[in-house]
Amino acid sequence: TKKAEMLEAERAKDEMRDIMSRMIGAEVRYARMGYWVRKPPMGFVNEKIETPNGKRTILKAHPIESTWIAKMFELRCRGTLSDHQIVEEVNNLGFKSRVMYFRDHHDKSKIIKTKGGKPLKIKGLWSYLKNPLYAGINLVNWTKENPHKGKFGGLVSIDMFNKANRGKITIIEENGEIKIDRNVQARYQIKKGVRNPDFPYKRIVLCPCCD
Repeated sequence: TKKAEMLEAERAKDEMRDIMSRMIGAEVRYARMGYWVRKPPMGFVNEKIETPNGKRTILKAHPIESTWIAKMFELRCRGTLSDHQIVEEVNNLGFKSRVMYFRDHHDKSKIIKTKGGKPLKIKGLWSYLKNPLYAGINLVNWTKENPHKGKFGGLVSIDMFNKANRGKITIIEENGEIKIDRNVQARYQIKKGVRNPDFPYKRIVLCPCCD
């Protein structure tokens, strides 16, 4: 009996490992193809569509939450309000974070606590603004080395996203390829030093009159 129980336990572990390998492997593959494989983030809902790869999930704009996200980018691009004033304006539109339910492990019908349902805060605003997903760029853990456009449209354009982030995170699209740069400084903010390649003989070849 002991040997049979050990064999049954090992067989169950192997079966679980096989199931997880197939599921996670498929999620990685479809995420790199531009589809969505997780729960929708703030401002989106999941939608099933027919594709050449079967019935797959993409993101679609939420009818209410998407207006809050678009308003954040719009006010940030306008440049007339501070971040704290933007938070206040979005909260006046009725912003509330999504509610998460925690259930009892023994009785799933029993909710023991909830989380969320709170107004926007300044750190939440910054996290929403720097998320490339709202510009239609799929950047999950499986695609960080090669970000690309998803099979769904973003809530804002790439130009609006770059303008709202003011160089802290920039999406560059060249020849169909997507590149993300962080903390890109303007030319006048870069410390160039004495050695400038545009003037290689500076301080070497001097003026014959005033040196």
